[in-house]
Amino acid sequence: MATIHRPTKRAQTSNTQPDQPPERQPASDERKLREERLLDAATTLLVRWGYRKTTIDDVAREAGVGKGTIYLHWKDKNDMFRAAIWREQQHYNEDVQRRIAADPEGGLLHRIIIHAMLATLSNPLMAAIIRGKSDIFNGFIGAYDPGFLNQLVGDSDAYFDQLQHAGLIRADIPASIITYLLTALKVGVINSPDIFSKEHLPSMEQLTEVLSDLIRRWLEPEQPPRKSDVGKQLWTEYLDKVKLSE
Repeated sequence: MATIHRPTKRAQTSNTQPDQPPERQPASDERKLREERLLDAATTLLVRWGYRKTTIDDVAREAGVGKGTIYLHWKDKNDMFRAAIWREQQHYNEDVQRRIAADPEGGLLHRIIIHAMLATLSNPLMAAIIRGKSDIFNGFIGAYDPGFLNQLVGDSDAYFDQLQHAGLIRADIPASIITYLLTALKVGVINSPDIFSKEHLPSMEQLTEVLSDLIRRWLEPEQPPRKSDVGKQLWTEYLDKVKLSE
C-alpha cells in the first residue's frame, strides 16, 4: 500500500571521514519536512473541498510550492491523497488504541465502536468523511486494487473469528457474515448524508450511542467476560496486520 515515501539514505563511501554525517542526511530531512507540509496542505483541502474538487494545483498553492515539487514525492493526485488519508488513518488508529487501553472494558466490541467514533470526531479528516464528504472515503477505496481490499476483508474475518473463540462475541454467526454486515453498516453511515437532508441526520453523539448499543445487543453475550484484556490484544494484532498490508 502506498504511504508516505521515505527516501533511502546513501551508503557511506570509503573516502568519507568517520566523524562526518551521512552525505544525504540534510537533504533527506528537508525532503521529509517538505513532504509533511504537502500532506498537511492536502489534508486541509480534502476537509474543505473533498476528494473530487481538490486538485494538485490547489495543494501546491496551499503549501506554497510549485506544482512540480509534488511530483518529486508522488506520481499523481490519487497517490498523494492516498498518502494523506493513510497518514490520518494511522493517527486515528493510535488515538483509538490510547482510548481502548485506558478503558477497563476497552476490549469489548461495543466499547471499541464507541472509542472508534470518538476518535473519528476528534480527527478533522475522519470527521469530514462521516459527516457528509463521502467522496473522500470512496476516492480512497477506489485507489486500491481488489487484492488489497480482499486482504482487509480476510483480516477482518480472522479478527471476528478470534473474538468468537475468546467468547467476546456470539459464535453462531459466521465471521464472514459479521464482517460483511459491519462493513455495510459503516459504508451506509458514511454515504447516508448524501441521501438524507440535514434535518433528518442524527447527531454524532446519538449515532455513537445507538451504534454501540446495537453491537452490544446483536453480537455480545449477555454475560461477557469480566476482563477484556484478550479483546484489547486481538484488536492490537488486527491493526498490526493492516499496517503490514500497506
